[in-house]
Amino acid sequence: MRKQRLPRPGERVKVGRRLLVVPGVKSMTDRDPVVPAPTPAGGESEKPADEPSEELTRTIKAAYQ
Repeated sequence: MRKQRLPRPGERVKVGRRLLVVPGVKSMTDRDPVVPAPTPAGGESEKPADEPSEELTRTIKAAYQ
């Protein structure tokens, strides 16, 4: 006894008493390329969000001394 192949997208399949159409699914690897985020306008310097500002760093150091 051979194994049955899986139904293709758009193919009709009988499930119980109902006849269903198998939906097509997009591949995760065939996505559009990711658009890079826009750079800050003007001469603003971009700091990583992980690093606290200098003022906050001084406040934290003062609190622990």
